[in-house]
Amino acid sequence: MDLEEISQAIPKGEKQRLKRIPADFYLQAEKYIRELEGEIKRIENSRSPESKMLRDEYEGALSALETIFMKRIGKVTEMATIQYFADKPISKDIEKMLPAEKRLYDLVLKGIEAAKTELLGPILYPDSDNVAVWPEIRVEKQISAGFSGKTEAQMGTPAIVTAGGIRAEPDKNNINEEYVVVRILKDLPTFTGADGRNYTVSAEEVVVLPQLNATGLIKRNAAKLIAAQESSGKDSFPGKN
Repeated sequence: MDLEEISQAIPKGEKQRLKRIPADFYLQAEKYIRELEGEIKRIENSRSPESKMLRDEYEGALSALETIFMKRIGKVTEMATIQYFADKPISKDIEKMLPAEKRLYDLVLKGIEAAKTELLGPILYPDSDNVAVWPEIRVEKQISAGFSGKTEAQMGTPAIVTAGGIRAEPDKNNINEEYVVVRILKDLPTFTGADGRNYTVSAEEVVVLPQLNATGLIKRNAAKLIAAQESSGKDSFPGKN
């Protein structure tokens, strides 16, 4: 691979359809960049014409690769957005995507569906039990939403975990903090919380959830706020009578 071959992969024009590139395009580009770096290091005089020529080629290649990536990713996300609102498949360019680009395409589709369920769902389908299921985000260690099998009595008075990590007695003044304690009323599929963590919860578990997610679950009768019950004897969660 060389700079000319990389430049040929740059999409021409904003409306150009996705262009097919070799499956190992980025691997070959990485090999080419490493070779250029090695050649630059071997030149003793960094001010020599040869060194300048290689550095110009190196910087030009990096710039071209970033442009290719940016334009292809923009096209992939645009295709996914248009496809979501279409009644039937609208593009054959999906087969031109690299595997990583296809995964991004699928994630965007799932993300739009989850956002629609969470934001429009309560308005369009107020009686629905549907819960937004965000695309799973891989993390080194998945956070367990439960309290290791502890019962509510063993836990004592439920607490709210604030953004600063302070645990406070629940009352009406801190219900709007970042995290709240709820009891799950039905089994739910794994979902990604507003904090970016994955949560797997089951019926009758007492868990700490981001306030935004807890609000949605409570509105759908999938969870019950414990903190407000302990402090006032009735639900005082925003949007819950």
